Formats: sequence, C-alpha cells, structure tokens
Amino acid sequence: MLRLRVLTAVVGLPVIVLSLALGAYSFGLFLCVVAAVCTFELCRLAPALSQRDGLVVVAVLFAVVLVAARVTPQAVAVAPLVATMLLVLSLLMLLSVSGLRRTFMQWSWTMAGALYVGWLLGHWAGLYALPSGRDLVVFGMFTTFFYDTFAYFTGRAIGRHKLAPGLSAGKTWEGAAGGLVMAIAGSLLIRAAFLKWGGGFPLSAVFVVVAAVLISLAAQTGDLVESALKRSAGAKDAGGILPGHGGMLDRFDSILFTGPMLYYMIALVTA
Repeated sequence: MLRLRVLTAVVGLPVIVLSLALGAYSFGLFLCVVAAVCTFELCRLAPALSQRDGLVVVAVLFAVVLVAARVTPQAVAVAPLVATMLLVLSLLMLLSVSGLRRTFMQWSWTMAGALYVGWLLGHWAGLYALPSGRDLVVFGMFTTFFYDTFAYFTGRAIGRHKLAPGLSAGKTWEGAAGGLVMAIAGSLLIRAAFLKWGGGFPLSAVFVVVAAVLISLAAQTGDLVESALKRSAGAKDAGGILPGHGGMLDRFDSILFTGPMLYYMIALVTA
C-alpha cells in the first residue's frame, strides 16, 4: 500500500507541475479533468443510480462548467447560461419517461456533488488568475500536500487518540499535529525557494505561517467531509483510479477546501 502511494505521488506530482508550467489553459484543463473524475466518483455513490444514467453525465458537465468558468473571461460570460441549462435539464430528467423513475434523492446527490466539487475546485483557477497566481497555487497545493502526507505518516507511526472516530477510524490528533508542523515548515521552505530561485514571493513570512495553519485546518476539514459522504453511502473509497489512495476524490478532498480558503484570504488582504 505504501509503495503504491509513493508511486502515485511520483507520477502525479510532475503532472500537476507541468500543467502549472504550461499556463492557465493547461492548468484549467487539469482542474476540469479532476472535477469530472471526482464528480463521477461521487455519482457512483448515489443510491440505486446507474453509472450510465444520463443524470450522471449532466452532473459531470455541470462540475466542469463551474471550473471552466474561472479559467478565462470568455468562459465567465457564457458559463451562467450553460450552467442554468444543465440545471434545468437535470430537473427535467426527474420526469418519468419510458417507465424510468429517478428520485429527488438521486438528483440531490448528483447535482449537489457536482456543485461541491466544481464550485470549490474552481477557486484554484481563480487563484491562478491573481497576480503571482502560479506561485500562489504552488504554495497552496504543496502546503496542502505537506499536511496530508505528514499527517498520514505521523498518524501511522505514533497515532493513538482518534480525531473523529465516528467518521474516520484512521485520523488521529497526533497525525493532525504532525501534519500541521510540517505544513508550516514546508510553507516556509516553499517561500524561501521562491525568494532564492524564483525572484520573489508575494507573501510575508508571517502571512505564510498563518496561511499554513489555516490550510491545515481546511485540509483536515475537507478530508472529514469526504469521509462523511462515503460513510453515508456505505463506501470505503470513492473509487480506485489512484493506486494506494483510492479514488481521485480521496486524494483531492482536502484541495477542495484549501483552494477557496487561500483564495479568499489573499483577496481580503489585498482588497
């Protein structure tokens, strides 16, 4: 399991870095792919709903539109119309046709899942569009990864006190503390690297430490929220696309919360 997790990280991290290096469109495409896969995984958990149901397709498209709306000004102009059309279409699909009956619970699960994934993930595209946005995205994502990785390893090594036993048996207070310490240290290392080799960094050391603490809290919250969703559906993992991690949503659940937190934190400070 551990070797699979490491192998997935070795392959996945360069993909993220490459999408960032190639520009806003490539990073936007990466986010759209992540949104599509995560939403599909959520739809798989919907009660008594076939993966081939048209409602799943509409939900995936809805999530992708919500992300794409933040990538370019042109997309912002047409996204509300497309999102509205998809929302109305999803409601029309509740009408009984040819004996096929969909429940409001199925509609709520799929469309709320698309909103949960697409709206929150789209903030990373908004963050990229800010001044020094690419550096901020690198800072936010890798600080999140620092927290997730070291919370996992610390919890496995010395974890004793359960953080939220009703939601996730593997999460511990010791793991959360280890993740927090490494998130702070890692965020300062990222800032130092940008200052030395990148020509500068827009955030002060104090801001970076505060951001790292809030990112840690947001990351843990995102993880627990996804655990609650899986528990309500009676599932251990959202999927199996990432060896050692489970589904795409299992790996990016914390990212869904840390992106909006960092985006609004910076937007409020620079306003």
